[in-house]
Amino acid sequence: MSLINEQSKRYLEEADLTLYAAKTIFEKAKEEEKNLWFNVVRSTYDAIEQAISAAIVRKSELIPKQHPLKIKKFINLYKVSEETKNKIYYWLGKRASAQYIDIKDGNISVPQDLFEEEDAVKALEESESIINDVKDIINKSIEEDNKEDIKGEIKENG
Repeated sequence: MSLINEQSKRYLEEADLTLYAAKTIFEKAKEEEKNLWFNVVRSTYDAIEQAISAAIVRKSELIPKQHPLKIKKFINLYKVSEETKNKIYYWLGKRASAQYIDIKDGNISVPQDLFEEEDAVKALEESESIINDVKDIINKSIEEDNKEDIKGEIKENG
């Protein structure tokens, strides 16, 4: 396995582990009645970006450090459905709110005050859907590459 393929595979493994961690946080928050919903949202977004990074490196491309540029690069490299694009951009918009304590409109904006259980449920459902879409996109790319390799071999040997 090439280093590029190994790196892509490891990013997907990391995405799965991060999503698992988000689910674990969700269950613990429910069990102990803790307001950890923002942590679920933050973790699910991280998992989405890890899957997107897997797709970017699969094309031997550098991964942009800035979050919006990473998303844009992924969308430019692959055919991504409008539904998946919209979900990704929606959660990108929630990322900073789940991450930072900011001043907005003269008030302190604290992540734990901004997210409810319903937000965490939606984040878990949609991030899993996005990650599965990214995996499908990567698998289609691998299939296309394999077809091209076979065509090249036939030309060389034919």
